[in-house]
Amino acid sequence: MAKQTSLVVDPPTGRLPALTAEAQRIAEGRRTPRYDNVEERPLAERCILGFNAGPPMMPSAYNNNMQLVQTRQHVVILNEMVHSARVIDMSRTTHKPSSMRFLAGDSIGRWDGDTLVVDTTNFSTEGNFRFSTRDMHLIERFSLEDDQTLRYEFTMDDPAVWTSKWSASIPMRRTDELIFEYACHEANYGLEGVLKGARYGEKAGK
Repeated sequence: MAKQTSLVVDPPTGRLPALTAEAQRIAEGRRTPRYDNVEERPLAERCILGFNAGPPMMPSAYNNNMQLVQTRQHVVILNEMVHSARVIDMSRTTHKPSSMRFLAGDSIGRWDGDTLVVDTTNFSTEGNFRFSTRDMHLIERFSLEDDQTLRYEFTMDDPAVWTSKWSASIPMRRTDELIFEYACHEANYGLEGVLKGARYGEKAGK
């Protein structure tokens, strides 16, 4: 298996395409974090979606295990991070109307030979992944590279954010390790501490 110098494989430079002018403006605005209320904090901090659980899935420092469960009409992607579970509908060939929006998008799947292809649109919120918009279009591909390696590839298409499409490729190794509990919930004390810390900082004039 050839080693990669970057998760990004297209563009071949291994670098993300340039941000659009609007995305640059949003990125600049996010350099100053907001701490006024719970809903201004990111979804991962609120224990709603894992920051590496996706979609798309990206490796991080911990809780990277995932499990694929297949039935006749569905595939479930279970992530260790926040116990995120995405249900992929294998019985449909078209997406739900654009008026129907979902936190992790509307995912439909099909087989391309031995490769599972997952097509996801209809996201309900902005910025689940970097500066992505609700109109992000994501194509994911899962294929066995050998009996111990699952190759996960995805292509991101969001013209409002990036000046061109881009793709990443991530090898996932088979493991017998268990998926452990991730004790995180929307009423977690960490989030309360973040907001209290901001109020303390304000009183201290910081």
